Amino acid sequence: MKAKAFWILSVLIILNNPFRAQAQKDPTKQKLEDYRKGFWDNIPKPKGWVNDYEYNFNEKQIATLTNLITKFKGESAIQIAMVTIDTLMTSKKKFNDLALRMANSWGVGEKGKDNGILIAFSRKHRLIRICNGYGIEKMISDRETKEVIDKYIIPHFKKDDYYTGALTGLTELIKLLKTKQ
Repeated sequence: MKAKAFWILSVLIILNNPFRAQAQKDPTKQKLEDYRKGFWDNIPKPKGWVNDYEYNFNEKQIATLTNLITKFKGESAIQIAMVTIDTLMTSKKKFNDLALRMANSWGVGEKGKDNGILIAFSRKHRLIRICNGYGIEKMISDRETKEVIDKYIIPHFKKDDYYTGALTGLTELIKLLKTKQ
């Protein structure tokens, strides 16, 4: 009887051991979580107006997008940045938070004017977010921003044509902003 009680008690201790769950945790998943935390804590500085961490664009395409953004910035003083976010950088659940953190960390837009826009998307997560500064929110509504995404970006993304979606969306966003100035 004592041996049986000892055996049951031993099993209960093993099953309820808080270190058991930690020992059984997938080491690959833990490394991914650690990498994502490191990325979150140390957002890299932008390399220009277009930062392609998913490698969706070639150099010529990045140059075309950058030139369009630079020209518009010269005409309007509105700053637009674009970033593609790889799944290694964040989970699907935290994608929007990371996009906003990057926009704030990079300081897209002029201080005091809040006239910046960050277009962030992840091909692998199948997510897109346009982060408008407070100054931009006074010019265009969330509905108008969503319309640019739904009408001009997503149809191309659905065809795996990320460059055309990004270019068309950027062009339409610029057209919209020009009508509001």
